[in-house]
Amino acid sequence: NMSNPSDILILAPEETELKKVKGDCWRTPGFSGNRQVPGQYTFTNQRILFRGNGLIEKLRLTFAIAYEDISTIRPFNINLFIHTGIQIELKNGSIYKLSVMKRDQVMSLIHEQMRTAV
Repeated sequence: NMSNPSDILILAPEETELKKVKGDCWRTPGFSGNRQVPGQYTFTNQRILFRGNGLIEKLRLTFAIAYEDISTIRPFNINLFIHTGIQIELKNGSIYKLSVMKRDQVMSLIHEQMRTAV
């Protein structure tokens, strides 16, 4: 039963949480333009999970990105002063834009997981 969008955030038995950070999502596939959705990122040994803040579970922005589906990641700046963005492009061409503090740490974690992803 996947009626609840946050079901994708439930960790698989062999999945372990590596890091949790607050952040924003600026772009998801199928949505044109930029929007700022605050929430929390969880980086596991298999996926990047995002759960938007909000009271109504079904309306929250939630998504999961498997490291094995990522083709490239690169930094981007939200604006002149905010250098927290990470653009993730999937092998299917989809683009996500994340924004997190300590971007460099998070990017090296993603790179590390991409290397070991099968």
